[in-house]
Amino acid sequence: MRVSTTVEKNDLPDRFREVFKIIPKDSWYRRPQVLADRERQNSLLKDYFDERYTIERSLVLAVTHWDQWGTFPSVTHSGRYYQLYQFVHVLTSIYPRLSLKGQSRVRGYLKDGLQSDNGLAAFAHELAVAVHLWSADFDVEFTDIEGHTRFDILARRGSIDLEVDCKTVSGDVGRQIHRRRALELFNRIRPAVSRLLEKGRGRTVDIVLPGALHGAEPYMNAVTNVVSDAILQDKSQSIADVADVCLGEFDLHDEPLLLAGAPTQQALENVAARLGHPNSNVICHGNLQQGAAVVVAASSRKPDRVVDGIYRAMKASAEGQFGGANPALLAIRILDLTMAQLRELTSGRLGAISNRLLTGEHRAHLFGVAFLSPADSLSVSPDGASFSSQGMSLLFRNEQHPLSQDPRLAIFERRPRR
Repeated sequence: MRVSTTVEKNDLPDRFREVFKIIPKDSWYRRPQVLADRERQNSLLKDYFDERYTIERSLVLAVTHWDQWGTFPSVTHSGRYYQLYQFVHVLTSIYPRLSLKGQSRVRGYLKDGLQSDNGLAAFAHELAVAVHLWSADFDVEFTDIEGHTRFDILARRGSIDLEVDCKTVSGDVGRQIHRRRALELFNRIRPAVSRLLEKGRGRTVDIVLPGALHGAEPYMNAVTNVVSDAILQDKSQSIADVADVCLGEFDLHDEPLLLAGAPTQQALENVAARLGHPNSNVICHGNLQQGAAVVVAASSRKPDRVVDGIYRAMKASAEGQFGGANPALLAIRILDLTMAQLRELTSGRLGAISNRLLTGEHRAHLFGVAFLSPADSLSVSPDGASFSSQGMSLLFRNEQHPLSQDPRLAIFERRPRR
């Protein structure tokens, strides 16, 4: 099948009505309410939820905007609305063309995504990969949805059959401190941090754990207690097998980005780098207009094994999902990363594990590995009535594959060669 990759703004009301026929409106509204309840308990989760559950959170906002103003939010207002509109457009375009079995499986994906912590990211990623393929003039068959194969998509162009498996991988795989657990810790120590904030100036709280920040309640309580004690006594603390906490100061004027308004992630990373932990989980509490800020960073003495975790997930997919007779492509989306962590991975490390995967003895069928992220720029018609984007992508090709230079497989615009 083929679907237009251009979203027509005037079609959106009908598109959303079709979505609510697939899964009732109440189910879509319950999920954001659950997330909002969690956010009320820990407001630090807001940005994490916005990134992790983009479709679920933005759908209710968009429909509410339509109910109030008779129009949907502009895609230029927030990139997340484009992700939502593309998802709705593709979902409602393919659903009527699926078999009854395929439609039932799609409803299952949506119901599960709206009820679990996994969310809709994996299914949205599969639809986004299909947009890339349609843009490159491929016909797309959703073979896994239809129950025909273990890989997700069979893409056809001329005499080429390309097997595509779409995989979402958490950037927390192999990381000693998961992002969500760090936010939980930061919320627990917030009362003590507020006391430190009252003393003014720029202050730092450097938390170094001996290993992983696991979710066991006794350990979380122990870390919270040692950090809180250090802050309240205004004295660095060290408890074996729990945490080392070092308090420090910095001149706010040395970080002008902190004084410019809401602290940017780059400004926070600069302070964390001065502590010797450039890729820490880091957050800032402060009243910058009054010249007071507390930057809290959490890191581990044990090294992260994120690349190894991503590689294992890629290897399992490459060796277990494909038929082996056709060229195969792995399309990966990495979730749960801060910008610093994403930059660390994209600066050569993704290429290294891709090369390692592509040169494996039993993986000659692999044509390439692609890493995808949401659109960073959109193509909007002059009247604003339609918009489209393939999103960002990074492709590593297997130069030993017979079709490595075939122009029909020039799928992604931004692709370094091996």
